[in-house]
Amino acid sequence: MNRRPERVSFRFSARSRFAACLVGAADGGLAPGWWDLDGTRPPYAGDTPHYREGVPAETTATQVLPTEDGGLLRLRGAAGSGRHLLLLSHPATAGTLAAESLPIESLAAESLDAKPLPIGSLPAEPLPAGSLAVESLAVEARGLRLVSGGPRGTLALAVETAHDGRTRVWRVRPAPLRLSDPVTLPGRVTALLPLDGTGCRYATDLEGPEGYRPVSLDLRDGRWHALASPAGGGRIHRLLLSAPASGLLLTASDPGDGRLRIARATLGDGARLDFPERLNSLDGAVLPLAADPAGERVALRVSRGARARLFLYDVAADRPRPAALPPGAFHPVAGWSAGGLRVVYAAPDHPAHLVTVPDTATRGPSDDATSSGPDVTPKAHGHSRSSHDATEWFATPSGRFEAVRLGDRRTAPTVVVALHGGPEDHWTLGYDPVLARLSEAGAAVVAPNQRGSTGYGRAHAEAIHGAWGVPDLADIRFLVRTLTEQRPPDAEPPVLLGTSYGGFLALLAVCADPYAWARCAVIAPFLSARGLRERSSPAVRALIDRHGLGEPPDDDLGPRDVERLAHRIRVPLLALHGSDDPVVPVDETRRLHRSLAGADGPDRAPHDCLDIAGAGHHPLQERGGAELTDRLVSFLTAGFPGRRRTLAPSELTVADAAVRHRRPSAVFGHIPHDERTTP
Repeated sequence: MNRRPERVSFRFSARSRFAACLVGAADGGLAPGWWDLDGTRPPYAGDTPHYREGVPAETTATQVLPTEDGGLLRLRGAAGSGRHLLLLSHPATAGTLAAESLPIESLAAESLDAKPLPIGSLPAEPLPAGSLAVESLAVEARGLRLVSGGPRGTLALAVETAHDGRTRVWRVRPAPLRLSDPVTLPGRVTALLPLDGTGCRYATDLEGPEGYRPVSLDLRDGRWHALASPAGGGRIHRLLLSAPASGLLLTASDPGDGRLRIARATLGDGARLDFPERLNSLDGAVLPLAADPAGERVALRVSRGARARLFLYDVAADRPRPAALPPGAFHPVAGWSAGGLRVVYAAPDHPAHLVTVPDTATRGPSDDATSSGPDVTPKAHGHSRSSHDATEWFATPSGRFEAVRLGDRRTAPTVVVALHGGPEDHWTLGYDPVLARLSEAGAAVVAPNQRGSTGYGRAHAEAIHGAWGVPDLADIRFLVRTLTEQRPPDAEPPVLLGTSYGGFLALLAVCADPYAWARCAVIAPFLSARGLRERSSPAVRALIDRHGLGEPPDDDLGPRDVERLAHRIRVPLLALHGSDDPVVPVDETRRLHRSLAGADGPDRAPHDCLDIAGAGHHPLQERGGAELTDRLVSFLTAGFPGRRRTLAPSELTVADAAVRHRRPSAVFGHIPHDERTTP
């Protein structure tokens, strides 16, 4: 099958003239991809390449960052070790972008031949083959991340979170590659937003005993100070975006009533906050993405449920208008240079790619830059599926929830119900490679944002606090009932796919309604909230404590513990779990295997629980993930198996008879009319 390359980890240079990302290869590896967006680099032997790509030697842990002089930084980290390898490539002065295979411990630079590979529908321009000397630097640091910017002579900034909670901001310098001039702050920080054009002054949110507070940092002398409180009340909660050319600073603030809104902040002795009326009247969650070079217009992502729209906001006129792009998924990074606004756009049938937004350039594109790299022109208009038809709302006695939909769920031979992880997450109109593969294989996909999902307000998200697997499970049970009743009587029952928290919820669903489903596949599942809390990392324990364990629900299923309920599973089951998963220990799937192997009875279903050697929490996204995805898709689309032996009349249960005669009311277990069972 011709796989579409998936692109992740997009970043822009300080002035947005260059962009970079990681590009998925057929074997699951990741290659660095790089764009010269405005055609600003010198030509090579008469041609002007605008996109190039290395070989797939990276992982999802690699950070890529283009520099303003045309170079490319890569930061590789060894999980949990604090050891990093920083690599600097120089595509502005050489023929191609190399892909090094340096171990984390290595200090030596290597040069390899690398051939640029095309991605998307437009190939990279032909580049002369050649070697590329790459500088490298081994770094011992905890929580190191690269940030665009820095003073003259600096490639970028490196932000380190030390063991004591303090932050160090380093300058990344070339020739030789090194980290220098550290500045220390007494707490963790969020984004660094430039306050002027020197690359020396930044605003950031600094963590303290009472939460985060906005501060100003000067890299020249290492001094920092809290930003002045506005006159007349109000408080800045978080910094969102800055535009040094105009002095614009957008913040998440409240005017004193506790209601969070977007404000324009004016700093200095006369600090004040303005709350633009039209900006704060947009329907949805608003995230500023980028400002134009003059600081007069701002790109806004406005999200409402699964959908997101792009708006262009005129700051002086307080006037937002929708951009000429359809709803989809817009990544929280964008770049706006003289050549125009570039956003990272994805749709359910199209991977994330760079799109140049019409009518945003302050000058004409140089050397056809917008047509020489893959997917930098606004091709979103040509998507085969209308985003307006890609979601559907389902009703339950307690309300309704939205689901992303691919294909015709009424007529497709297989309907896959896909449950997201998190639980603090939700499906969007973005591209998911597994769901896309299922759709290409002829399956319909329904990806619900049941209660507990984010993006639909506090009440929807907090419905599962203290009640994991209670209201959200009730929503899934209503969903499978609806799907079954609206399909032909002889159609195969829906199948389940769940990842992480979604795997936990999927296992509960097949325990609750053993004969309502045809198959179930789970990736990195856990078996109970209490068990996961005992066996997981401090970060996962903190998430569980924030939600609360609550008391076991008093209903027909009882405590939500798959280990206790596994004997009820009657469907073929496939479980995939990385042996080095740092989030959900692989022992959770091993416990599941032991529980399923210990179950007996005539209806015991086949199961396959696989430890993926060396893989983490997302084994399908790592090397070897393509083969795992093939296996997963083949399992889910295998067709309704003859999995039940012929029973004697005395053995035939009500549920078995219901399955044979397709009576949904008996197939599904009892679902209370008011199932909001919370502690």
